[in-house]
Amino acid sequence: MSATASKNRWVLVTGGTRGIGRGIVEAFAADGYRVCFTYRQSSEVADALVQQLAAAGHQAEGVCCDCSDEAAVRSLADTLLTRHGAPHAIVNNVGITRDVPLMRMSDQQWREVMDNNLNSAFFVTRNFAGAMAEQGDGVILQMSSVTGIKGNPGQTNYGASKAALIGMTRSLALEMSRFNVRVNAVVPGFIETEMVAEIPPAQLTTLRKGIPLRRLGSVKEVAALCLFLSSADGSYMTGQTFVIDGGLSA
Repeated sequence: MSATASKNRWVLVTGGTRGIGRGIVEAFAADGYRVCFTYRQSSEVADALVQQLAAAGHQAEGVCCDCSDEAAVRSLADTLLTRHGAPHAIVNNVGITRDVPLMRMSDQQWREVMDNNLNSAFFVTRNFAGAMAEQGDGVILQMSSVTGIKGNPGQTNYGASKAALIGMTRSLALEMSRFNVRVNAVVPGFIETEMVAEIPPAQLTTLRKGIPLRRLGSVKEVAALCLFLSSADGSYMTGQTFVIDGGLSA
């Protein structure tokens, strides 16, 4: 969608201050959308991102919200729907990892991942879906992970949460199609982010060798896919799982 066509539309990106979320915020803003993104802790980072985008002539707003807290999400929805109306798109990106083998995994490590990765997407979607249905148009993107379709030791909690998002996507797409609201899942593999940068060099080299394209993906590539799925060019796609992993899960 061109900047002219999208200038009066807004999108919500959860967890938008770093990594893939930040790239998605920047891509939508550059395409002319007004972007609202959530963050949980660092107001300084959020403010710096807003200022960076404003300097480039783009519109963005950062809102502090713990998306695993239903009451906080309900308050967020009330504020944003009153201020902007229904969003054109929601990108449920917020998520965490608490990696540990299952036999040593605590209840808290399981629940924290489920609360942040799965419950947050449920709370956000439920609180905005009604307005999108009334609008008769919209896009919901669930950010899953290759771990949701291909196992990874130490990530039973993370993999379960990301696989659940794919199941949620399929059923929700059937519910929302009559309102012309499309729902898809985006499944990134190993992407060049701050988290991946913490992997030891030797382990990273081995990791790359296991990827058919022999490289990590870029945040811009994932953001471009999200932008496409939210555009008119992706208007016949719903209920689908879009894997962007360099062939890792092939």
